[in-house]
Amino acid sequence: MKTTPVRRTARVGVQLLVAAGGVVFAAVLAYAFLSALKPGGEVLSVPLHWWPSSFEWHNFARPFTEAAFSRYYLNSVFVGVSVTLLNIVTCTLAGYSFSKFSYPGRNTAFVVVLATLMVPLEVIYVPLYALVFDLGWVNSFAGLIIPAGTSAFGIFLMRQSIDSVPDELLEAARLDGAGVVRTLLTIIGPLVRGPIAALALFIFLMNWDSHLWPLLVASDDEHRTLPVGLAAMQANNLGASSVPMMMAAAVLALLPTIVLFLSLQKRFVEGVAMSAGLR
Repeated sequence: MKTTPVRRTARVGVQLLVAAGGVVFAAVLAYAFLSALKPGGEVLSVPLHWWPSSFEWHNFARPFTEAAFSRYYLNSVFVGVSVTLLNIVTCTLAGYSFSKFSYPGRNTAFVVVLATLMVPLEVIYVPLYALVFDLGWVNSFAGLIIPAGTSAFGIFLMRQSIDSVPDELLEAARLDGAGVVRTLLTIIGPLVRGPIAALALFIFLMNWDSHLWPLLVASDDEHRTLPVGLAAMQANNLGASSVPMMMAAAVLALLPTIVLFLSLQKRFVEGVAMSAGLR
């Protein structure tokens, strides 16, 4: 189809808007990184100075020596990876069930799952906390991981993705003697790698940035994740000299998400396009 001038103008406008957003994002990251290298008195100085007068690289070591930052970091990595893997398993199995199996109440159950997307998480935190408390999971990794082990959005994403897999492939696998699990692992799994990568990225980022639930169920340093730990560090270090240390801690906290996105961005785009029916 021939591209009209209006379409070309709209495409250029969108590209310029995305480029502007990228420049703003990069500027914020650059300012945070440079602020982490400044002496304590320069960060809040007026007028604003981007370039530090001296590079204080030891600011990146201060979070590890002045707080339990390494423990917070390891906790976040462990919880984030565990929640992501658990979501990949549960959401893929549920999406497989809703997409390729016929049983009474299937559509009703799927609608109920979608309806939970309209319920704010804050509404269920009180009964969920009561349940976690009764199970003895407060201040434990189980309380941080298991309640976040599945996602209505993830189930929807995987169901839409698996819908695009032709039924003829599954029928051929059954005729070849493949069971349900083998069909999922050898036929469906490789075809939906993009959506799985997109799901992994979404879930990891959401869990990595989660603050309220870890704050409720993890009040000790042994189980605190990075968002809760950073808030505690900020509360305990209110002087101007602590600002570069907090900036350094924030930059270090960003690194896993940036690395994960850069490594999965191709699969992420493929997964979103496949789930939206663009392939």
